Amino acid sequence: MLSCVRRASIHRWWGEYEFLIPYTSYAAAIGEAAVILKCPDFGLRLGTEQGISVLGPVAVLIRHSETAACAIQGVCRFLYCCAPPDVATLERSGRSAVFTLSIALRQIAYREQMVEKGLVIAMDAFRFLLGEDFVPARVTMQHRRISPPERYRQQFGCAVEFESEVNSVHLPNDALDKPIRGRDAAAFALAETYLAQIKPALSLHDHVQEMVHRLLKVNRAALVVVAHEMGLHPRVLQRKLAEIGTSFEGILDNVRRDMSWQLSATGMQVAQIATMLGYAEQSSYSRACRRWHDQSPRALIAHRRMAVSA
Repeated sequence: MLSCVRRASIHRWWGEYEFLIPYTSYAAAIGEAAVILKCPDFGLRLGTEQGISVLGPVAVLIRHSETAACAIQGVCRFLYCCAPPDVATLERSGRSAVFTLSIALRQIAYREQMVEKGLVIAMDAFRFLLGEDFVPARVTMQHRRISPPERYRQQFGCAVEFESEVNSVHLPNDALDKPIRGRDAAAFALAETYLAQIKPALSLHDHVQEMVHRLLKVNRAALVVVAHEMGLHPRVLQRKLAEIGTSFEGILDNVRRDMSWQLSATGMQVAQIATMLGYAEQSSYSRACRRWHDQSPRALIAHRRMAVSA
């Protein structure tokens, strides 16, 4: 997979890409630095040092959106331009809004460092949008704690919950509709146009796979929705996939298989995993799990939890 981190040469707001670094190599470098320096909070520190400026034109979008909600939705839409495997979502309901971040790669070293770095950069964006004194209602992470609890409280302003279902930051829903002061509408339009023209550095297969992974999290991973997001008619997308020897249904099945493998290591309940994979019935997930992994969902959870603990 050509999942890469794009490094930009900034000219005015941004410039042409100079080179591409494989995402897995980037994660490995960060993780190895944390080990060599005996600095388990290396990801937290790096995210603090980088801030939203590392997002290049996406940072321009954040600073010049109409509202905080518009800014965060822009991040969710265009984050792949900075790091294709990173998937962000925003779900709003009642008094709470939940921002989630995940990495759409099954095998990646030092995932926890990348997640912590990403959430710290997200916090930099939230504090720009909602005020420097913003403290989230909750912060959750899927991995086990790797730094002292007080280090996370210092970084996020609240205790962090580990071994959770998702990597998330909980925001006040009503605050997201407040206008951003000092925005430049022309800068926003320029950034949005620029980002919309960037084509993912992925093959058609990998692009569809990334879209399916992203949309599964909001229960919208259907052929019609994915095709619309890619600017294609559903029949055209199916034909193009058939030409390379695959299908939308096959890609969806593979993404679900990989996500079930990853989610089963988090301690989530079978019913929760089935829902996250888009199954209306738990029995449908059970049949798929046996086909993918030759074991029941409960056995897979026990197997994966044992492997993680080893």
